[in-house]
Amino acid sequence: MAKIKRVCPVEGAGGLDNKFRRLFQNPHKILERHIQKGMTIVDLGCGPGFFSIAAAELVGAKGKVIAVDLQEGMLSKVSNKIKGTKMKTGLSYISVKRVK
Repeated sequence: MAKIKRVCPVEGAGGLDNKFRRLFQNPHKILERHIQKGMTIVDLGCGPGFFSIAAAELVGAKGKVIAVDLQEGMLSKVSNKIKGTKMKTGLSYISVKRVK
């Protein structure tokens, strides 16, 4: 019997974070009712950061988003998105963690 894969491969990350998905599942609209400035948020299974980035913008400079994923490649995608942005320098901080 073939083993069923339950983890999206890093190569499929584009399908998890694209303009088409944002059109129908706007992460800001989904999260804004639940997240307040200054909160600490944990995004388990963050993938390429579809919700992590929006959460970081919503928690603001005094908040924190901890993005957690099994795959180093997905965490690299999140890190690359925030590299050189205000999220890395103070607007919001995203801590990227790998689960073992």
